[in-house]
Amino acid sequence: MKISYCSLGCKVNLYETEAIINEFVGKGYQLVDFDEICDVYIINTCTVTAMADSKSRKMIRQAVKKNPEAVVAVMGCFSQLNAETVKNIPGVDIVIGTSNRRQLIGLVEECIIKRQQTCSVINYQQIKEYEELKIKQFSHKIRGFVKIQDGCNNFCSYCIIPYARGTIRSRKPEDVIAEIKLLTEQGMKEIVLTGINTGTYGRDFTDYCLNDLLGEIIKNVSNLGRIRISSIEVTEISDELLTTMNENKEHICNHLHIPLQAGSDSVLKRMNRKYNISEYQAKIEKIRKKFPKINITTDCLAGFNGETEADFQSEKAFIEQMNFGEMHIFPFSPRPNTLAYTLDQPVDAITKKRRVNELLALNHKKALEYRRQFLGEILEIIVEKNENGIAFGHSNNYLEVEFPSLMAKPNDLIKVKITEADYPISKGSVVHES
Repeated sequence: MKISYCSLGCKVNLYETEAIINEFVGKGYQLVDFDEICDVYIINTCTVTAMADSKSRKMIRQAVKKNPEAVVAVMGCFSQLNAETVKNIPGVDIVIGTSNRRQLIGLVEECIIKRQQTCSVINYQQIKEYEELKIKQFSHKIRGFVKIQDGCNNFCSYCIIPYARGTIRSRKPEDVIAEIKLLTEQGMKEIVLTGINTGTYGRDFTDYCLNDLLGEIIKNVSNLGRIRISSIEVTEISDELLTTMNENKEHICNHLHIPLQAGSDSVLKRMNRKYNISEYQAKIEKIRKKFPKINITTDCLAGFNGETEADFQSEKAFIEQMNFGEMHIFPFSPRPNTLAYTLDQPVDAITKKRRVNELLALNHKKALEYRRQFLGEILEIIVEKNENGIAFGHSNNYLEVEFPSLMAKPNDLIKVKITEADYPISKGSVVHES
């Protein structure tokens, strides 16, 4: 039977989808492109914004329209919080949320025989244990995402994800290490540690944390290439973690994604973030003292309720100081059932759009400034694709680079001299060893 999938949202979703598809392929199902007509469609949904909700509904309906006779299974954060809505979409056969994913293959095979709708969604407060989903191989061989934890205890006022994912649960270190060994043995040159709140890894264990896990990975995975931390809160970056990064530069990428979200203390407080501007700045300065050329990327929300023009101008000034290598900028989208949904002083749509555009312009300026320091330097690039003799890939510090090469193949590690610093893609030329 033919199966296809659509995975929306974050890298955790991507990992979980890959793990489930691994199971189906292992049972003899043929994986095809989502655009093809097939027998089973898996849609892993997202609910981080209203737009994500809309896209989730769109992809579900698209699958049903492609083949009304197919089994359509919906999982993920949108279905976790909107099970009844998903159940009522004509053509949906199976609804699960952010747990019970290991049941999916059995539910699909039962549905093929009985053709009865099934809904297996439990309340997030009942999700207490990490659900082990194993990946035997990725559908691509370039960058392997390895999930190390699930859930978040922060409950930022704007964020719906703790209600969809539950509180923190960490994956057993031995399972993480075994999976990384398997992926690196298959030739994967970069592993990305990912989770809903990656930096809290091990908090539900006794005397064990992300830094301990990194140490064990480096010690026990003999053919380890790069290891990248997908995203980490500024409050979770310890001195010990920075020491481990410094002692293992050949493995741990010179790149950290550290969400900022807002550039004024009053807005951070309304967001229920766990730091203030001076604390954030002090930690970034400490990191840069150890790693002067590190690429620090971030997230910013524009137009949060109560954000005044003075707050916004303070944020821009702060961003100028921080010299981020890249910012992901989102207009604030109030999510039902979060504290922020009830906050007063909403920012009007025109002002919100202007602030987004100003931050995008500032991002372009700062990203260019960061990249220009690498002009003339030689960086190692893992090739991700080659289109008509132009290869593309990322460096250790997450610069996207293109360079001419007829020989470069996906997953090759190639030394490239940066000849043109640009954003989002810099240009380079292959350095031939003499």
